[in-house]
Amino acid sequence: MRLEFRVLGPLSARCDGREIELGRPQQRAVLAALLLAPGQLVPTDRLVEGLWGEDDTRWPKDPVGQIGTHVHRLRRALGASELLVAAAGGYRLAVDPAAVDLFRYEAAVAEAVALRHQDPSRARELLGAALGAWEGGRALDGVPGSFAERARERLAAGRFAAVKALLDLDLALGRHAEAVEPLAGLAAEHPQDEEVHRLRLLALHRCGRTAEALAAYEALRERLDRELGLEPASAVVELVDRIRRGQPTVSLRRLPRPCQLPSDIPDLVGRAGLAWQAERALRAAEGAPAGSPVASPVASVVVSPVVGLSGPAGSGTSALAVHIAHAVQDAFPDGQLYASGGEPDAVLAGFLRALGERPAGSAPVGELTGRYRAALAGRRVLVVLDGAADPTPLLPATPGCAAVVTGADPGMLPGEAVRLTVGPLEPHDAHELLARIVGVERISREPDAAVELAGLCGHLPVLLRTAATRLAARPWWSVADLVRWLAERG
Repeated sequence: MRLEFRVLGPLSARCDGREIELGRPQQRAVLAALLLAPGQLVPTDRLVEGLWGEDDTRWPKDPVGQIGTHVHRLRRALGASELLVAAAGGYRLAVDPAAVDLFRYEAAVAEAVALRHQDPSRARELLGAALGAWEGGRALDGVPGSFAERARERLAAGRFAAVKALLDLDLALGRHAEAVEPLAGLAAEHPQDEEVHRLRLLALHRCGRTAEALAAYEALRERLDRELGLEPASAVVELVDRIRRGQPTVSLRRLPRPCQLPSDIPDLVGRAGLAWQAERALRAAEGAPAGSPVASPVASVVVSPVVGLSGPAGSGTSALAVHIAHAVQDAFPDGQLYASGGEPDAVLAGFLRALGERPAGSAPVGELTGRYRAALAGRRVLVVLDGAADPTPLLPATPGCAAVVTGADPGMLPGEAVRLTVGPLEPHDAHELLARIVGVERISREPDAAVELAGLCGHLPVLLRTAATRLAARPWWSVADLVRWLAERG
């Protein structure tokens, strides 16, 4: 039995070439949610919210029961109950990602982006074939619910990025005349997307329509100033300067390499085992070419490795995340992105700027996520999310990339993520940390007081570091003096 699914257009399914009747719209919405995470557990509460929204006053009387009914009917429609299984508070659709047109499309786009400089002809061929997989203009067309709507936003943004990449390749291959009209249409549809305008200006100039290109630039500059109070992006300004000076113009834009990691802490102690586990997981991305599948340990699905660090306040998850990121940065030569807290839309906008994009200020999170993941396609980038309550829209979805996350509920991480718990230090590690900051001789003179100091700090590295730094700054204090000072303040 051969099952095939389409989501790049109206949702449909075929079994051995025969169309399957998928039933009511909400039933189709459940299938869509499961298809977008093949082989992974999708929690029932996520399905409920995806169909009826977060406001539970608008839910039906028995939403969980209705989800179960939809799943039962889908099992009958697919004719293979073992494919759609219930497990641990959710459902899993055990299909090969290659059976879903979306994953074939995304793999082809990622491969094309990776080849864009080495073999632009092959990259153009791959992108053209990938974009041909779309049926109509909307993914999951006709599927209701907020889950499907968010997916449509993300996929539409990714398709837009792929179309831009295709036209960029057209210019690199000398197909300027063919690209002019499509670029004019895109510029009209996306008046604030400066990469589209850069490509259009370049196409016009290379077709001998330089005056028209310069007039279009002036119109763009005036509109950006009037609507956003911004000057055109540096890549656009640089292109226009080269056109005016009669200098050679570059087709394929070289991508920036962000390096946003904070400094590593040199005296991190007691975390070697955790660091080793995290590094091993993250380097799984190193072994696969960017744009090719990385096997999930729990399902046959394309993933980007994710390591989640959790622990009590003061346990040093942030310092450990940065330390791990520095240790593996050689595996991510296209850059490292870092964010500490922040709302997803603001973080995504910052990441896009670091990756060479300039997002529209009012774009919804779904669109920003799509553009972000499209910008990562074909690149090897490490993403560190420190204190991310909901990391979902910020996680890369491209093989060759990876993420380290702190502060998130483990349940918010993807099913294949490596979850590590960071606890207090062992007594000997706490002693070593104090000795490194205060000095071995000074700590050794008062071993009992040092043990008491570590206990007062709960063996938590952040509190130990703060106490030790205070002691190091007061050479006239003994360790016992600091213990008394801390005890007095509770």
